[in-house]
Amino acid sequence: MRTMFLAPFVAILCLQSTPPAEVPPAAPPPAAEPVPATPPAEPATPPAAAPEAAKPKPLVPSASDLPPEKFTRAYIVVDRVSTAAGKIESEDEAVIVLRDEKGRVRSFTKNRVLAVKYLLDGPAGRRVRVIFNDARVLVGNLVEDGYEAVSVEIEGITARYPREAVNEVLPYPTDQELYERFRTTVEPDQFGARYTLALWLYQKKMYLESKRELESLLEATNHYEAKQLLNEVNAQLKLLAPRDGEGDGAPSRGGGEDRTKREKDDPKSPLLSAAEVNLIRVYEIDLNDPPRIQIPETLIATMLERYSESELIPAKSTDRKSFYAKEPVDIVKTLFALKARDLYGEIEVLGEPESLNIFRQRVHNAWLINNCATSRCHGGPDGGRLYLHNKNFKDDETRMTNLLILTRTTLDGLPLVDFEKPTDSLVFQYALPKTEARRPHPDVRGWSPVFTPGRRGLQEDFVDWVRSMKIQSGEYPSIEYTPPGLKRPDRQAPSGPDR
Repeated sequence: MRTMFLAPFVAILCLQSTPPAEVPPAAPPPAAEPVPATPPAEPATPPAAAPEAAKPKPLVPSASDLPPEKFTRAYIVVDRVSTAAGKIESEDEAVIVLRDEKGRVRSFTKNRVLAVKYLLDGPAGRRVRVIFNDARVLVGNLVEDGYEAVSVEIEGITARYPREAVNEVLPYPTDQELYERFRTTVEPDQFGARYTLALWLYQKKMYLESKRELESLLEATNHYEAKQLLNEVNAQLKLLAPRDGEGDGAPSRGGGEDRTKREKDDPKSPLLSAAEVNLIRVYEIDLNDPPRIQIPETLIATMLERYSESELIPAKSTDRKSFYAKEPVDIVKTLFALKARDLYGEIEVLGEPESLNIFRQRVHNAWLINNCATSRCHGGPDGGRLYLHNKNFKDDETRMTNLLILTRTTLDGLPLVDFEKPTDSLVFQYALPKTEARRPHPDVRGWSPVFTPGRRGLQEDFVDWVRSMKIQSGEYPSIEYTPPGLKRPDRQAPSGPDR
């Protein structure tokens, strides 16, 4: 039945101009009827749902369906030897006017130049296709679409290409962008289309989104296949988040209901939950350089209803509808301004804020784990009053737990991390050679300094991390965690961002 349902749309997908994304095939969920031995190939974009009675068929989302770019810059190939580039001052069908970096304004008649190439603005990290003059095409994350060169990150390596070698840089929508676009084309009573969307999300391994769509669909109708698919989605979520899998397998948002299980796993120091990790990321968002963020529509609806009297919330109905189209970081700014802390956990932070990225790369994984959290030191039974996790240290839950241990504790009345004077931090002092430390590390067997003369850069990394933190002393509201055998700082934490 499902194969018959999807078959008409494979032909539709073949007509799409957008290159297919490489996605591994996923086994279809159980259905009432037998599934063929060889399932159809997974589509690169969501298949169009079967048209329902008196309802138009929703379009298959592709790059052309996304909102058009608003270009502010252009690069013009005037002739074979001369070019121009700058900000677009004005433009019509015949003429484009640019202001270059020196402030000079020039006007160009479009039919008298060889090419007008529009340049993409941020955000940095967006997925793009770079099309070269020799017809080569590559896909990567945009670093800069500049006047002199195009820089793209591919598998963690930044490549730079001369501007004159690039024909154009085009947005290459992610599955998330296609999902958001597809949702706007489906009416609430198009149950078949809504199920098709949830199935596509499942195939893309976007299980949380698929779960959300299926639960919403089942609130409106008794859809048998949707029930079957929801069982499969919940099973996948439970496999991916075993510590949070209490019941339906969805990651916990409260952070406290799975505390008992985590205490059994490690009675000495339970790990934070995935929900608590996400909440720390919310508080550490740099509003001027945010990571990828996703805001559920249910969260926006709650904001509009609860804070309808606030001057931060639009009063007119039309303005409220447009509120849903705001950039995610603008929604976060509004939440911070409203101090709606009980709603912060609903924000889904899909990337890592810069402060936490510095901690991960340049402190935690660079030297803390290898030098301080070993089984012979503070990661084992002989660690004394400080205990750090070293098992699965690359996991987010392990790293964030160690962060709270460092930022929430004191030894002999002194903070492990001093946010007012980073170099006075006990962690910093204990990492110095004893001849250089004002508070040298106690004499213990096997200890050796971390900040040796050949590794002075680690000192700067530590200071950079401490200064980059948005919330100081680990005081994240709603996260109840006390490090094992240590005391919380009794001093007033320095004031941080008002959020």
